[in-house]
Amino acid sequence: MLDVHPPHEKMHGIRDFLLHLLTITIGLLIALALEGCAERWHHRQLRKEADANLRQEIRDNAKEIASAHTANASEQANLKKILEFLEARKESQEYDIHEIQMGFTIGDLQDSSWKTASATGALSYMEYDHVQRYAAAYRLQDKYSALQDQTINEYLQLQSYIIYGFDPKKLTAADAGLAELDARRTLAHLVAMDQIGAAVGKEYDNVLAEK
Repeated sequence: MLDVHPPHEKMHGIRDFLLHLLTITIGLLIALALEGCAERWHHRQLRKEADANLRQEIRDNAKEIASAHTANASEQANLKKILEFLEARKESQEYDIHEIQMGFTIGDLQDSSWKTASATGALSYMEYDHVQRYAAAYRLQDKYSALQDQTINEYLQLQSYIIYGFDPKKLTAADAGLAELDARRTLAHLVAMDQIGAAVGKEYDNVLAEK
């Protein structure tokens, strides 16, 4: 808010009036210029801080994706062994389960910096192409996270067949058939996660490659 005060002395003629008007105008222009500079500096700092936070968040998420990708291969191999076991039980055959493991590595992907930058308006101070690259990465990240949640549920369903003191010989052919469907669905989710995770990693690289 800019305050304009009336003259303290009585004006004498048009010359004093014009001089006072010119003084006010110059003062207002200087004040507006300073205010504009301060606002631009604030916007620049907000953009710089948001960009740094987003890049750090993406670097952290890239590590999570890489870790999940590494674990995904062994998880797929374990599920294939489980499928072999279930196939054997459907035929009431013996199968050595000692090498079978069932686990799932969860990638803890964050998006708080992205949400904060959107809420504070910091994205509006960035170049359009730059924001679009961020948006593409986080959109694909959301798809990965949604699929990850579905895969967790599939694992929980699959684990419902294995209770404390589980005896593989007591698994009936009918239950083995049901478990096989769940195992194949879980394996399909893992394959999809691996593919989408690779795509997310490329989007991360596109963002981080920018200077």
